[in-house]
Amino acid sequence: MLAIVSSNRDGRPRGLVSTQTIVRKPGVAPSQTWNDVRIEKERVAVSITMVGGEVLSGSLFAPQIYPPGGLEDPLQLLNEPEPFFPLGLPTGEVLLIAKDRVLEITLQETTPGEELPGSAPTALLQVTLAGGATHVGSMRLEVRASRPRVLDYMNHCTVRFMALRTDEGVRLINRKMIERVRPLD
Repeated sequence: MLAIVSSNRDGRPRGLVSTQTIVRKPGVAPSQTWNDVRIEKERVAVSITMVGGEVLSGSLFAPQIYPPGGLEDPLQLLNEPEPFFPLGLPTGEVLLIAKDRVLEITLQETTPGEELPGSAPTALLQVTLAGGATHVGSMRLEVRASRPRVLDYMNHCTVRFMALRTDEGVRLINRKMIERVRPLD
């Protein structure tokens, strides 16, 4: 019997996963057997713009978290240290995407105007990415200061992806692909 439980960096369980008995079948390679173990996940529809300009549409796989019924935030998933993440395509195929080669990810199932999670103050920004794409939206300034400044946040932020709430929905922007930021408030 095999039980797999994955955890976040802070040690909290991300969710169960699956408990299965693995029986080796004659003529079946061990890698095929291990691929039979599945982690319960929900699909989150996304559109990914790669650094080279290619746009991929598909689904991120968000693990169910404790308490039951919750899903891991796609932003948290993308900010995990692993360099690749799976993208489920509409054809059923799965691509492994290099996080460092992603320009931005647009979440398809968000409600425009919905608040970003968190309690930190927000700032209205114009963000220009490598290649010239420009977005206007709000971003939470997660800094430890009584007067948070955009400059402090941008200089001290260590996450790989940042959430920008735009009129079109939430964009998860690769921090290393930001060319410039203009504070608008």
